[in-house]
Amino acid sequence: MSTIEGSAAELRRLAASQDGYFTTEQAEGLGFGRSALHANFVAGDWMRVERNLCRLSDWPRSDLEQFAMWCAWFGGDAVISHQSAAELHGFGHLHPQFVHVSAFTDLRLTDTRLAVHRLQLAPHDFESTGTFRLTTPIRTVLDLAGGGISQITLDEVVGDAVAIGRVDAGALYQEATAGSDRVSERIELALSACI
Repeated sequence: MSTIEGSAAELRRLAASQDGYFTTEQAEGLGFGRSALHANFVAGDWMRVERNLCRLSDWPRSDLEQFAMWCAWFGGDAVISHQSAAELHGFGHLHPQFVHVSAFTDLRLTDTRLAVHRLQLAPHDFESTGTFRLTTPIRTVLDLAGGGISQITLDEVVGDAVAIGRVDAGALYQEATAGSDRVSERIELALSACI
């Protein structure tokens, strides 16, 4: 296998883990120089999606591809979180205006369709869907409790999370008490509302 074929296979594997998306930096890191990048765009093998973000042209569309796209835009270092994670988990009726991601990076990407939370998450705080990562149910609830949603909305989120069996009330309470007083109090109120 030639170096070019090997790089193409590696890029395809990387893109598959990100729903067909990849950054130009990721492609360059796999050995694609500027002329190779240009050649793949001209040949129609790749398409430019956003500034610095590409997708394999033959990749099938999916209902959740926007989440994979935003995570890939951060080089795979972002995690879907907060209201967007709650929506994906089926908690509450938040209808977020933006896609919420948590990323601990120096990369400064801004877009009016995106809400970036600069957080460093531990591996136990997120799970993989196969093509993007999102915060675990408990971490999602804790993030929302620490954010600006109303107590009534948080009560609904916690009630749904517990009712559908995605969150154990005791484990949530224990995690909340290890956090700030505000988060702990809000979670305690929400748990008492769903009993």
